[in-house]
Amino acid sequence: MILSRIARALKDQSWLAVGIEFVIVILGVVIGFQVTAWNADRAEQDVITRQLHEVRDDIRADITAIELTRDASLWRLAAAEYLLTEANDGAGLRSMSTAPGGTVDATLLPIVTEADLPMLLARVNLIRGVTGRRTGYQSLVNGGSLRLIEAGELRSSIQRYYAGYDDFQRNLNTFRDIRSAALPVLFAHGFSLFSDHEIDAVLDAARNNPAFLAYLRTSRETGQFQTASILAREDEARALLTLINAELDE
Repeated sequence: MILSRIARALKDQSWLAVGIEFVIVILGVVIGFQVTAWNADRAEQDVITRQLHEVRDDIRADITAIELTRDASLWRLAAAEYLLTEANDGAGLRSMSTAPGGTVDATLLPIVTEADLPMLLARVNLIRGVTGRRTGYQSLVNGGSLRLIEAGELRSSIQRYYAGYDDFQRNLNTFRDIRSAALPVLFAHGFSLFSDHEIDAVLDAARNNPAFLAYLRTSRETGQFQTASILAREDEARALLTLINAELDE
């Protein structure tokens, strides 16, 4: 219809009408492009929002798993500290410096009761990991959406968090390798990894066998590192969850 009006105007040499019709055509094209771009941007933001919801669900699941690992790690440290103290190896824990510079406050450790004594060596031997969920993060990365998140702090926090998870898993594997190397020492005393054992037998081994004592000391040292790492990991997860909540609530 517009083209027919332009043709008629040209035939009648009505240049004003021709100009007006051309302006209408150009505006229509520009508006069409703007609407298309707006729809594309809105669809893109909808995808990012959906993926951030997935990341938030993953982080919430991570926090639940981290809490279990944190409790196990604190118990591992408390058990090693108790056995070493009772074996007269050191004055006890106050605030322990770890290899990367973190510390673990002794007040965070659970209190060992008489009912816990048969389980102390099993707690020393338990190195619990965190099976993190990465569904939302993989969606962000594979879909190219991570780079499109406008909030720079949120984007960098997501990247740091998942990079930190990989580091945590590598450290965990190292701790388990150390435990595996100590299995002959445990087996020589008739100690299995996760069974209950008489506290007197465990303390006797600690007092009279340098290799077993060295294993307990190493467990305390790696326990310090693991506990400090998992506490930092928990703080990172909660901070990231706060950022995601703020972004989704806008």
